[in-house]
Amino acid sequence: HPRSGLQAAPAPRRRREELAACKPDLGCVGLDGGRSSTMSVCPSAAGLTVEDANTVLNPGIAICLERDPSSISDPSEVIRNFYGLAQYCGQSSFFGNTSPLPQWVGYVIMLGFGLFFGIFTIGLVFLDWKLLGTKNTSEWFNTAGRTIQTGLTASVIVSQWTWAATLLQSSNVAYKYGISGPFWYAAGATIQVILFSVLAIQVKRRAPTAHTFLEIVRARWGTVAHITFMFFGFATNVIVTSMLILGGSAVVTALTGVNIDAASMLIPLGVIFYTLAGGLKATFVASYFNTAVILIALCIFAFLTYVTFPELGSPGEVWERLQCVIQFVPREAERNLLDSNRGGSYLTMLSLNGFMFGLTNIVGNFGTVFVDQAYWQSAIAATPSASWKGYLLGGLCWFAIPFTLATSLGLAANALSLPVTIDEANAGLVPPATATHMMGTGGSVLILIMLFMAVTSTGAAEQIAVSSLVAYDVFRTYFKPNATGKQIIGVSRIVIAIYGILSGVFAIVLKRIGISLGWLYLFMGVIIGSAVFPVALAICWRKTSKWGAISGAIIGLICALATWLATATKFGGINVDNLGKDEVMLAGNLVAILLSGLICIVVSFIKPDNCDWETTTKQIPLIEADPNAYLPQDTEAAMTRALKWIMVWGFGLSVILIIAWPLLTLPVPVFPKGYWTFWVALSLIWGLLATIAMVVLPVWESRGAILGVLSCNKIVIADRKEKMDLVHEYEAEKVIVETEEGRTSDVSAE
Repeated sequence: HPRSGLQAAPAPRRRREELAACKPDLGCVGLDGGRSSTMSVCPSAAGLTVEDANTVLNPGIAICLERDPSSISDPSEVIRNFYGLAQYCGQSSFFGNTSPLPQWVGYVIMLGFGLFFGIFTIGLVFLDWKLLGTKNTSEWFNTAGRTIQTGLTASVIVSQWTWAATLLQSSNVAYKYGISGPFWYAAGATIQVILFSVLAIQVKRRAPTAHTFLEIVRARWGTVAHITFMFFGFATNVIVTSMLILGGSAVVTALTGVNIDAASMLIPLGVIFYTLAGGLKATFVASYFNTAVILIALCIFAFLTYVTFPELGSPGEVWERLQCVIQFVPREAERNLLDSNRGGSYLTMLSLNGFMFGLTNIVGNFGTVFVDQAYWQSAIAATPSASWKGYLLGGLCWFAIPFTLATSLGLAANALSLPVTIDEANAGLVPPATATHMMGTGGSVLILIMLFMAVTSTGAAEQIAVSSLVAYDVFRTYFKPNATGKQIIGVSRIVIAIYGILSGVFAIVLKRIGISLGWLYLFMGVIIGSAVFPVALAICWRKTSKWGAISGAIIGLICALATWLATATKFGGINVDNLGKDEVMLAGNLVAILLSGLICIVVSFIKPDNCDWETTTKQIPLIEADPNAYLPQDTEAAMTRALKWIMVWGFGLSVILIIAWPLLTLPVPVFPKGYWTFWVALSLIWGLLATIAMVVLPVWESRGAILGVLSCNKIVIADRKEKMDLVHEYEAEKVIVETEEGRTSDVSAE
């Protein structure tokens, strides 16, 4: 067509015939971009050449111009849409300046939905107080009474680990790197949760009365180490919270047109409401419902993509479309992403860019689990047996969210050739684009609710984590050592409110300086990765020395930043774009975690510590009585046996996920249709089983409390009665003992 910007284009009539003709290996396409009676849909590029170096073979341009010559004013600006779908003709981006939903929907979800959810959660916590006899003490507010069972612990872990980035960034890497992206995102961020189960057991064994991981650091190494790792703890919380709001506000703005700064400030408000009132238990209750909604929505999108959606509807059709679209490369930047893939295909695990992302993902996420108080708090809140079972089950169930969701929505965006730009992808807009295309307004609303659930659940966990660090490690440690339970709760609530508001400000600042969700996700390991080994070894290795931990963390951070900046100069100078390149981020991340670990271990061997857990970490004082803080001898013996079991299975599963599984794909450089069908079936089954486990198990384990509430405490099943009797027995037999500090604390009669 004369206006297509393509030389040697056939005459319109002949072009119509060519585009409608079948090719033996590619199938055929009609002028409307719809499916023919053959199995595959792939437009022909025969006879098309490129004049502009930035414009590539795009048969969709000719299809659109043939249908309506006025539909495209500048072909060089057209993004993808290789099938010439009428609604995307001439578009230079998917969302552009229009939003699929009105603004009021965004405000209703952020404010109205958040308020309703907060009232509902607080109502459940209130029933827990009134009907089930739970006492609202500082220990309960910040540790949920250390009574959380396996199912709810796992659900909380899934909820806390499902960031906005989990839903958005995972589909971004699928969009850019193909099938390796979802796998490396899922596997590279699952092993940390599985391995944290080892730390969860050690906390119960060696620091049963701890409230934060910084209390453990201070009990072992003193004030200097305490302040050093306090920086890393707060940095982790700020980075994670900023990522949540960056991703959430970008999607709210794209889908509803709400001002992005307003969205950044409003998103945390609903979270503040129920976290202020209910504390950690409220966040756990909210996390269950958040996890259930996210996983159910995941199943809807996955089965829609591979079973019911007319344009796709089967793994075979998606496979053929992914084979088709790699012939037509929309932009040079996107071509460079696929150049590292075997055969330039989306259907291969042999992707250098995907592998580099996987390494960066593994390193960075060790920091955001091992140095995030939210995960230590969940371990502290769990019962002894749930502390490791919950993390193991939660990690395996969480794997399904990025793996299944991104294999569906991320790859569907490529298979459908949606006009999503790289900038939109980096902002996390691939899932909203695909959901909107497949389900219209309903898809936009569902992805918005799904994202809101992810942001609120993790946001609540980060708020309560920051409040605990300030209340116990700043207020009680340095300002009021004799603080009462009421004072701790008061400080916690003030911090929750202040931090919730400031988190919106952090996100606005990052957005203004050009930091995207994808950039920040890769950068987090550079800042916090050097604290991983020292913090983990604080509870696991008695020989870890104070100066080994401190020097490893500080020198690792300095060298990581230096490496990150120096590597960026090799790409043309220090700027946001060069600092965000995969190679640059990978270099900084690797130096942070490996160098700090090496320094910490070497210094500890040269000048080892010999920690006595009984006189250090086991002496962390409680503020108010908590009968669940002390392990009976039989339970401690069981935990020791469980530690040996989880060491084998935790490390074994990690090796399977990040080494054995990728190696097993090497004999198949580019997935054939049968292998791809098996891959998709595995993702669907994993997602379905995870949904069933996370929806059903917490309800079953809490059946006693549920029956108690529904019957106004008239029905009490055996396991709950036994727990209540133990608590009553403890309260009847407790004695008051003077401590060395001259104040009193409650301890068991035994």
